[in-house]
Amino acid sequence: MFTKCPACGSFNVRRSLLHASDDRPHGPRLRSPYRCRDCGERFWLISRRANYALAFLSIAVIAGVVAWNVGSAPQTPRVSPEADGGGLSDMLKRAERADSAAEYKLAHLYAGGSGIETDKKQAQAWLQRAAEHGNPDAQYELGNALREGNGVVQDYESAAKWLMIAASAGHADAQYTLGQMYRTGVGVPADSIKAYVWFNLAAAQDVAGATVQRDVLLRALNPEQVLQAQAEARRLSQTIKKPTQ
Repeated sequence: MFTKCPACGSFNVRRSLLHASDDRPHGPRLRSPYRCRDCGERFWLISRRANYALAFLSIAVIAGVVAWNVGSAPQTPRVSPEADGGGLSDMLKRAERADSAAEYKLAHLYAGGSGIETDKKQAQAWLQRAAEHGNPDAQYELGNALREGNGVVQDYESAAKWLMIAASAGHADAQYTLGQMYRTGVGVPADSIKAYVWFNLAAAQDVAGATVQRDVLLRALNPEQVLQAQAEARRLSQTIKKPTQ
């Protein structure tokens, strides 16, 4: 690129030395002095260092834009093993035959959109069916959803019903949640004895926090109530068949 004198238009120019009177910035110099050999005019132009810096900055900005576009481009949906290679059609057939395990898996596939289009209504419908057909995990999830009003209308009575069914089938998390409901009186009448029973059963299955909750209630019960609660927990533990993992 040729440097042109702004005064006479001559290209016969050269770099000039810095003078003591020139303003000298503390940072990198972005301009350099030039002098015209024909008319003697002294002028300033953007330095090579500044041009290099601008060029580097432009490249960095372009690279950033390209990276952003690549990163924000729609990703190809991942197909889960359950939904690949005919697995989904087989699962649907089993679910339609009231296979509660298939119904439960199908509910999660619809809820998460893993290898299948997300459909919350279908997910809820299959979860309901799995619960009705005896799947303890589905019973617990349905009961908990009803208790929290998550994706469904909040309904404590129905929540307590499904959690009781799951807890009675040996579902540890359902036992703990049911203990909470009896302790606080949410959805069921407050009952420290029943709360102790379910916390005791959950603690026996190593549910985090169940031991602490049980022992807090232990101090609130009189000796007769403790014996009653422990006898009930012992009776239930002998009749409950733990769900298959």
